[in-house]
Amino acid sequence: MEKSLTERELYGKYISILLRLRRNEMGYTQAELEEKAGLARTTISNIERCIRIPESYTLSKIAIALGISLDRLNEEVWENIEKHKDNHSSAFKHLYSDLYYRGD
Repeated sequence: MEKSLTERELYGKYISILLRLRRNEMGYTQAELEEKAGLARTTISNIERCIRIPESYTLSKIAIALGISLDRLNEEVWENIEKHKDNHSSAFKHLYSDLYYRGD
């Protein structure tokens, strides 16, 4: 039986996947994005592996470095949470397959 995730955990999962997809689209390594955003080493890795959920300041710096507005990024996360509210596992598999299909 699948464990039900809290809304905060869902947010963390979706933000991690969407940031990684965007980073890959931009052609940045984790280290390059950290440098461009002025973040400490391992910050991006920890976010992408769902070890930490970024606070608004960190997320804002990442969004600026990726050329996307913080509003748009959050909109994408909440759209995914709502769209897949009955089957997040399937959505995660689909998004992860996008990552691997694109070569990450």
